[in-house]
Amino acid sequence: MNTTEIREHLLSKAPWVNRDRTVDTIKAGDPKKEIKTVAVGWMSSIANLRLAVDMGCDLFVTHEPTFWHHSPEETPARSEEPGIEKQKLLDDSGLVILRVHDIWDPWPKIGIRDSWATGLGLEKRIAEDETKFVATYEIPETTLNAFAKDVAMKVESLGQDSIWVLGEPNWRVSHPAVGTGCGTPGLGMIKEGADVVVVCDDGFSYWSRGERFYEMGIGVVLVSHGTSEMWGIENLARYLKETFPELEVNYVDKHPKYWTISG
Repeated sequence: MNTTEIREHLLSKAPWVNRDRTVDTIKAGDPKKEIKTVAVGWMSSIANLRLAVDMGCDLFVTHEPTFWHHSPEETPARSEEPGIEKQKLLDDSGLVILRVHDIWDPWPKIGIRDSWATGLGLEKRIAEDETKFVATYEIPETTLNAFAKDVAMKVESLGQDSIWVLGEPNWRVSHPAVGTGCGTPGLGMIKEGADVVVVCDDGFSYWSRGERFYEMGIGVVLVSHGTSEMWGIENLARYLKETFPELEVNYVDKHPKYWTISG
């Protein structure tokens, strides 16, 4: 088993991916090297990579970029710190890096979006966009305050100690919309009936969306990007373990997480 074979398997199950433009390429290491032990994480942070090396892993599967650039090559930051240090770690260890992003975002049921919805307890989907990156669900009517508290309780286990909410606490909501990482729900899902949107910090703008949504009476719940995708990455690790039982597969989550402080 090698990384090329793993990548080809995943691509064969993801007809929505444009092979000529995908960022899901091998970022470091020998793609033909025999793979026995795998680490899977949301981001190939230096902490995650060091942990993978210490665990004796041959392959690290990452969802987000290794060198902070959303492109197939990820070349701009490799020749400057901290990219130099990270590249040296990869060169010295021989660790192979495979990105699985375009493949996994809309993967049905266990990909990023659907894992996020499931983790939040959203089961009855009533609408989705054509990309399948965002969707609207139906829940028993509640207040924005109660819905946000429920989200906050659920994401605490992922390492997020608080969330941001925009809207009046007593607004009634029954149709939350969620997205896929930076692909946050917007006007399209609001037209489909969404009355509260769960968005991430990397993909949401206050001036272009937040204030506008408020004037429309649409609640906003804001979480960090990693929080919204970690359940999906846990499922990716499970999928690889079940699909390739000859591999030892480990889920890791040592990427830096936001924490909050009040004055």
